[in-house]
Amino acid sequence: MSTRAVVTDPRLRARKVAVARQAGHRRLAIIVSLLAAVALIVGTLAILHSSLISARAISINGASHESRSELLAVTGLGAHPPLIDLNLAAEEAAIERLPWVARATVTRHWPSGVSITITERRPLAEVQLGPTSYALIDPTGRVLADVTAPTPGLAPLSALGVVPAPGGRLAQSDQAVLALARALPVALLSRVSWLSERPGEGLVIQLRHAPLVIIGALSALREKMISLMTLLDRAQVAGFATIDLRVAASPVLTH
Repeated sequence: MSTRAVVTDPRLRARKVAVARQAGHRRLAIIVSLLAAVALIVGTLAILHSSLISARAISINGASHESRSELLAVTGLGAHPPLIDLNLAAEEAAIERLPWVARATVTRHWPSGVSITITERRPLAEVQLGPTSYALIDPTGRVLADVTAPTPGLAPLSALGVVPAPGGRLAQSDQAVLALARALPVALLSRVSWLSERPGEGLVIQLRHAPLVIIGALSALREKMISLMTLLDRAQVAGFATIDLRVAASPVLTH
């Protein structure tokens, strides 16, 4: 029995070697590319979390009652955090918890800027807390600040429940008096001593050197204000004890 030697063509062997070498080069190229991508990502993250891309230039617009230091403290921007780490919605919510702030918008400006734009609340009324202490209230019932003197042009509220610290809100039981303050004509403010709510009479307005005005319920407030202004302009009310406006079209004056 004879055996036959298998002879491999040198060209075929060279081709196989070349194919294996090319496959190895491709694998190496893929590995190098992956390592380069990882290095790029790591480098980019390192730069983004470095002081080079941090909140270093902070501009604030619209804040006249909240100080820059307060705004930086509640947002944490005073620590110059990386811009990429900022949670803009959380920053805005933190600012809007400050007493005077109605709305806040925080915007990122690469590579190192943050702008804060604030819309502030405006006081509508005040409540006397003590001989030299007054709480400023906005139209929603939010307490804005405690001050040491009355503020001209605000509706004076009386006989309220507990008035919370600045940033808090008046109780639901005080909302009717606040609604009366919102409906009060600007021309009448200088003639008002206080607004309140009394059992059996409802909402009342004590005028300066003039009768107590009984408004009653919240219904038809606009008509009641028009009736009151017309009566004060056209009639002599001095000497009367009350003006009953519970029926807007039929005011009743009593001694």
